Amino acid sequence: MSPRRRPRSGDDGGWVLVTSIMMLAMMLVISASVLSITNVQMGQARVQRVRETAFNLAEAGLNGQIFSLARDWPGAGAAANPYPVCSGSVSSSRCPTTSQITSLIPSADATGATWQTVVRDNGTPGTASFYSDALVLAQPAYDANKDGQLWVRATATAQGKSRTVVALVRADQQDEDIPHAALITGRLSISNMGNKTIIDASAGAGVATATVRCVPAPNETTACLGHPVGQPPIGNTVADLASYLGKQLTPNVTTTGYAGGPAMTPEARARLKATAIADGTYFTGCPPTLTGHVVYIEAGNCSYTGNSVFNSATDPGMVLMATGTLYLGGTTVFNGVLYHANLANDTGPVLQLQGNTNVIGGVLVDGDGQTIAGSSKVNIQLSQSAFRAVKSYGSAGIIQNTWREIRGS
Repeated sequence: MSPRRRPRSGDDGGWVLVTSIMMLAMMLVISASVLSITNVQMGQARVQRVRETAFNLAEAGLNGQIFSLARDWPGAGAAANPYPVCSGSVSSSRCPTTSQITSLIPSADATGATWQTVVRDNGTPGTASFYSDALVLAQPAYDANKDGQLWVRATATAQGKSRTVVALVRADQQDEDIPHAALITGRLSISNMGNKTIIDASAGAGVATATVRCVPAPNETTACLGHPVGQPPIGNTVADLASYLGKQLTPNVTTTGYAGGPAMTPEARARLKATAIADGTYFTGCPPTLTGHVVYIEAGNCSYTGNSVFNSATDPGMVLMATGTLYLGGTTVFNGVLYHANLANDTGPVLQLQGNTNVIGGVLVDGDGQTIAGSSKVNIQLSQSAFRAVKSYGSAGIIQNTWREIRGS
């Protein structure tokens, strides 16, 4: 029997196993920590992705609502037809649609998302340029204060995460291109034979004082340009008429046989009609007043006498009449452009300016319609600023520095 071996001092062979176990344990701890951190980061990335999706959806809803406002601005006339609160469950031409909004966001997180847009006025003190849910959401859903500005609020929720953005939107006005003239009409009849100015176009350099579509001829029974040629005190020639008109037109510059066509295109008339509807100044018959940025009259035999003053020199307006007749008498004053589209192509008197009426702006009558003027003072006085004021609602856009994200209530 061999003797038992005694361990040698300094033999550390057993520590290798202990060290390996410790290192393995450390690696397991580190791996678990890394996995935990990765899971947290992946969760945070998912939350961030979902939040960004909700934000993008809210911004798409905001832009979609602004596009609707550009087509149908709710002016003061929308009191009886305010904008609805829009969402995926509301079907309205004034609202964006879910497909329009989500199609712009190519993310699986957009599946099942919800959204809402709200249009409100900025009429409460403090909300002209500052948004507050408590103040703004209680306001009317149209431009009640007539400043051409509205707040739009858009909220979207994706996978339980909500984002809300707001912006103050302004309606941009579009200049309408119409002839600048004291008078363009089918025929003109001046009922006053006195030596006094009836039409004054001295404010427009190079602008004809009276423009007619007809051509004067001797022995007229109905006046083409002011007075019939050949009827006393007018002589038998067109030259005699031109000489006599020097007493009533300032300057004595006329155009006959005008072939310029209608003063406005159908598209321009439609834009002005939409503007009048938005502002509450659209009428199927005769309105109680002619004051307004654009007053649109479909039809009627409308008469205004007395001493009314419509609009002002610094804030002129426009009357657009589709069919019918318009009579101004007494001492009425109209600041702006009177435009009779004469869609029925009447050949008789469609516009009469009698008494001491004064139109400070211009008169446009389409087709063969006749204009009658004549009083003891100027009936038509050209004002170029009145024509420059003819505008319709065009696009709508965000006012700079008003867009912001809020914590929606």
